[in-house]
Amino acid sequence: MRQFRIISLFLTISLSLLYCQSHAQRGGDIKYSTKSRKARKSMERAMTFFSDNNYPEALIDAKQAVEYDTNFVEAYLLIGQIYDSQRKSSQSIKYYRKAAIANPDFYPMVFYILGTNELELGYYESALNDFRTYLVHPKMDRRLSKLLNDNIDRAYFGMDQKKNPVDFKPMNLGSAINTPADEYINTISTDNQLIIFTRKQKKNIRTKNQRNSQEEDFYKSIKGENGEWLVARRMGPLFNTNGNEGAMNISPDQNMMVFTACYRKDGFGRCDIYQTKKKGKKWQIPINIGPPVNTGNWESNACLSSDGKTLYFVRRMGRGNSDIYTAELQDDGSWGNVQNIGDVINSDGSEMTPFIHPDGKTLYFSSDGHLGMGGKDLFYSRKDANGNWTEPVNLGYPINDYKNQMGIIVNASGDLAYISSDMEAGKGGYDIYSFPLYMDARPIAVTYLKGVIRDAKTHKPLQANFELYDLKTNKLIVKSTSDAITGDFLVVIPSGSKLALNVNRKSYLFYSDQFAVEGEYSSIKPFTKNILLNPLEVNRKIILKNVFFATASYQLENESFLELRKVKELLDLNPNLKIEISGHTDNIGSNEANAKLSKERAKAVYDFLLSIGVSSEKLKYRGYGSTKPISDNSSDKGRALNRRTELKIIGI
Repeated sequence: MRQFRIISLFLTISLSLLYCQSHAQRGGDIKYSTKSRKARKSMERAMTFFSDNNYPEALIDAKQAVEYDTNFVEAYLLIGQIYDSQRKSSQSIKYYRKAAIANPDFYPMVFYILGTNELELGYYESALNDFRTYLVHPKMDRRLSKLLNDNIDRAYFGMDQKKNPVDFKPMNLGSAINTPADEYINTISTDNQLIIFTRKQKKNIRTKNQRNSQEEDFYKSIKGENGEWLVARRMGPLFNTNGNEGAMNISPDQNMMVFTACYRKDGFGRCDIYQTKKKGKKWQIPINIGPPVNTGNWESNACLSSDGKTLYFVRRMGRGNSDIYTAELQDDGSWGNVQNIGDVINSDGSEMTPFIHPDGKTLYFSSDGHLGMGGKDLFYSRKDANGNWTEPVNLGYPINDYKNQMGIIVNASGDLAYISSDMEAGKGGYDIYSFPLYMDARPIAVTYLKGVIRDAKTHKPLQANFELYDLKTNKLIVKSTSDAITGDFLVVIPSGSKLALNVNRKSYLFYSDQFAVEGEYSSIKPFTKNILLNPLEVNRKIILKNVFFATASYQLENESFLELRKVKELLDLNPNLKIEISGHTDNIGSNEANAKLSKERAKAVYDFLLSIGVSSEKLKYRGYGSTKPISDNSSDKGRALNRRTELKIIGI
């Protein structure tokens, strides 16, 4: 709605110029619509006060003028303009309406001004009527045709949204989080156990360079045993200073944090984006991300993708509108390849508060440039099969209304959303609310794999590389590293996928696993896994869990190639390593047939490794049939475990 407010102010300023020009012509007759001498005198005094920005005195005299003449249209317009200048839209509407009734042809643009103010307050039917009146008026300013038609579309849209509301049942997070100050939602941890938000309140101290009396700081809360949020605590001096901080986001793996800070000595513009990484249980000192993300412009509202490789942020050029941009994490840890996200998302207005869900495909943001109900509305867009953003969808009424919506975040499972709002019956100012997100607006549900990587012999925590692949497409979903001190890791997992996990570290056998994530939003549960990496030792074995064959066949399935390339990487990383590839079956069928099939499968793996550049001197293969079971062959599950391909170290 910012653009409509600007137009409204521009138009009312044009009225004041009209008055001032008349007022300057004291040598001639000042022609007012009133014949009342007292009304004219009061109007003259009102205009003098108004030109000095003395609105209270101007208001007294202008109201006195309309008491002398209840049809004094210029005085009504001036009163409306005074209230408009003070952003008192309800009062300005009242007096603009009186002007329109007194003489609808005196200043036809008053209907446009009425409509913009009514639209700003959600009076969609009245706004539509006034826009239509101005549209057909002979003196309509044709330069405003596009804005007028856009406003008519918004009025229709607002009326339609109110007739077709979406399901919205907001719940205040309570006094542990919300206070009489303003609270703005920032981030929710992937496991839903931590919330971080910004609290805006009066400063407790005053500094020489203080720019305003408000201070924005970060607070955090964790969930107690009963599932309730505990009393929020102010975060420490790593993040909070005497300046303003806000818009914090933590990567889904909980290892990287980005936030906005303004007017710092190391800043490039008014507000910059900062980042920090976690080492063990402690966050490191935040640093300015620097160019090309931060510039002499205003950068804020940063958000990290699920793999921590893409940064979404907002840039405002000078005093213009703001757009959403992306940046990519480079191999050296810096950010580069900054790109405007494109005109499907970015409009002629301002886009703010991007939130990319951990599904990597659903983007939520606020905008006043796309068709909405007024002010900034909340929208979502999804990536299509080609990786392009689809046309944004308005989240609907009453999530959106005529006011500015600050932003939205959605939990990992996609069923619960959080917003900040100044709803009535809150704790005061803006409070944080949660609500079940209706089905159409939900992202793809994700859960997470969480655990720790240790040495299998010493149980010492290890820093190791891990990768998560979609087995159907062989597409890399996540590539990251466990914590150097604790060995902890967290991997976001999209639902409805068959996935492969690979963990590797030099001088250790790699670890592999595969699992399917299925079920509805309500049934998704996190995976937990403690991974033990075996040091390279002769006779040490691992099962290649992501090597697959067609039933009763030695033909490798395409899903196997990813894992076998990991075997090549292991051999490349350890040049003296030699391995035996062994095939195993269950006990169904004859011993001869099983022995033959297991040997053929082992040879198929051997042949593939040769085809991708592994030396035959490093490889042997053997089929053991059903002679070395690792589980009971009396059940389907046990037989499935016995049908396997193994890797054994035979030389280091």
